[in-house]
Amino acid sequence: MNSVNIEMYKEAGARIFTDRDTGIRARRELELDKLEKVGKIVVLLPEDTWGVNPSFFGGMFETSIKNMGEQFRQNYVFQYSNGNELKDSLKENIENDYDYVMRGLS
Repeated sequence: MNSVNIEMYKEAGARIFTDRDTGIRARRELELDKLEKVGKIVVLLPEDTWGVNPSFFGGMFETSIKNMGEQFRQNYVFQYSNGNELKDSLKENIENDYDYVMRGLS
């Protein structure tokens, strides 16, 4: 299983990932298209993360969701960079982001 740390894609001192263009850049620089062909991907977030803005999430994962649909949830695992499971509020935020992208694809 591959892992990608996305910490560098949020503003210094920020606790929320924002900006669609930054999400697109992260996707490109982390070579997600290539990694997806190999298997599951663990996305590592800093422990101080409060949320992921839908625009950032869409920029980074819209192509994956378009190609995978529901399978996205099995192929991508989100956790803190220290290995801990995400807080429920952040899990819910990411689920809402997924739903937001899916609505946009309909």
